[in-house]
Amino acid sequence: MNTDVAQEVFFLSQTGVGIMGNSRLNMLYLSSLLLGSKPKPTDLVIIHLALVHTTMLLARWITRTAGILGLRLLQTSAECKSFAYVYRITRGLSFCTTSFLSMLQAITISPITSYLFQLKAQIKNFILSVLAILWIPNLLISTNLLYQVVASHNATSTESNCYAVPIRTLLQGLILIPMALCGILSQGLMSCSSGYVVVLLHRHKHQVQYFHSISQAPKTSPERRATEIILLLVRCFVVFYCGDFFLSLFLEISMKNNATLLNISMFVVSGYATVSSFAHL
Repeated sequence: MNTDVAQEVFFLSQTGVGIMGNSRLNMLYLSSLLLGSKPKPTDLVIIHLALVHTTMLLARWITRTAGILGLRLLQTSAECKSFAYVYRITRGLSFCTTSFLSMLQAITISPITSYLFQLKAQIKNFILSVLAILWIPNLLISTNLLYQVVASHNATSTESNCYAVPIRTLLQGLILIPMALCGILSQGLMSCSSGYVVVLLHRHKHQVQYFHSISQAPKTSPERRATEIILLLVRCFVVFYCGDFFLSLFLEISMKNNATLLNISMFVVSGYATVSSFAHL
């Protein structure tokens, strides 16, 4: 019992910090837009990412808090399906939006000699369309939860009465393959675009040092800080995403409602949502 309480307290603390970080991020960017500042191409994507993270973290925080207080918010199968569906969608959108943000950063800082520079002037007109398109695969991939998740009045979980019903192997494979492809594509695009940005910033740093002596150069250049932030996000993305992907894959294949693995998976996803919010502040 002490271990369960410690896990709940730790999870709620982590989720609470993530909610505050993403809420603050939203307020900063939205207030800037409302005050008439000209938004950068990445601003809308960061706002979308922060809203997705806030929704995902808030949903988990409310249900876990209710469970600790002895309340059962998810009583029916319809409520369980809705909650699991929203959580799966926001989790997928978190990784997809991060990959798109990384690609957008690469396009934004690309030099005039790069082929990506041609997209720089046009990308502003397609940001909202791309964000809308990102919802489509996540909505489709998560549809299995609408019939697979049901409520059980005999559940002992402190969070809800929900559990997943086993499905046929063929149908399970049809679900896992698109999930794996989306994950591999997101991680590949994130790694390539982030590596491209780091290379460009590294070249720019050497060009600046060529015109200014090393003694006159600032100890912490903007290029170095930007590179460190990008590398931090890449590391977090790879570590948290790989952990979540393999845990989710194992849970889907085994079809076991393992409370410990589910808690670890939620901790991993919440960890990325928390860290990324403070990296963008």
